[in-house]
Amino acid sequence: MTYLSAKKIYPGNWAEPLNGWYKNIDVVADGTNDYSKGGPTSVLAIPGYRYFQQRGYVPVTTTSGSGVAAADVIVPSPYRQDDTRPDITGMVISGSSTLPAYVYRTAISVASGWGDGRVASGVYAATGNVISFGRVSSSNPTAASGVGEGVIQANLTSTVSGTQAGEIYFAGGTAGYGTNPFLTITGATGVAPGTVNYSATSSTTLKVFAKETANSTTTSGGFYISSGDASAGRTGYLVVEVCYIQPDEAPGYEDIDGYLTGRTVS
Repeated sequence: MTYLSAKKIYPGNWAEPLNGWYKNIDVVADGTNDYSKGGPTSVLAIPGYRYFQQRGYVPVTTTSGSGVAAADVIVPSPYRQDDTRPDITGMVISGSSTLPAYVYRTAISVASGWGDGRVASGVYAATGNVISFGRVSSSNPTAASGVGEGVIQANLTSTVSGTQAGEIYFAGGTAGYGTNPFLTITGATGVAPGTVNYSATSSTTLKVFAKETANSTTTSGGFYISSGDASAGRTGYLVVEVCYIQPDEAPGYEDIDGYLTGRTVS
């Protein structure tokens, strides 16, 4: 499900991280409250543009032999005591050709757990050296070398061997970042395909993939946690973030209503 609109706040009211959860309308039995219309929170940091920050996670509970090659991102609900406002499964950027969303940051990490006993020590990959957070293209991952793909894609890489042959280990606290879309070199060298903002001109879904390399366009063997962590009831978490800006909607009647005189209420 994509969102149809977005909640908008202003810098003076920005007191906590922006929220990517978008079911900001109660769900009623007859379906009259369409919660797809309640979009993620954005901040109008500069006039004319809304800034978004979506965060989510992928829980990893499977073990070797049952690795996950592609996983939807869970966007957690801030309403933990309200079962009418559940978590969202699936992270979506709702750009359009009229109002594109320009991605400028992605990041992924393996949760460390702070030693609280709930979180696995790390995550393993059966084959390949990359766990990638990026956009979906016909159910598949994309190559980081495409136009804007290096920015909308963040990759965890490791060469640390696991306990089994061919296995790669990603320790808790490991982090990966997308390319920064800021020009630091003049000429064609500075404007490389992978270092420009990704322009989302339609609904764009992001997932977490197991890949051989950053430029792989197919998945590899899958990621999982150790049998010891699974037996102890611990879960691995891949934590992700995407940030983007989008042009604000055109001003409407609500923006001038307070300045008009002679209103007649029937």
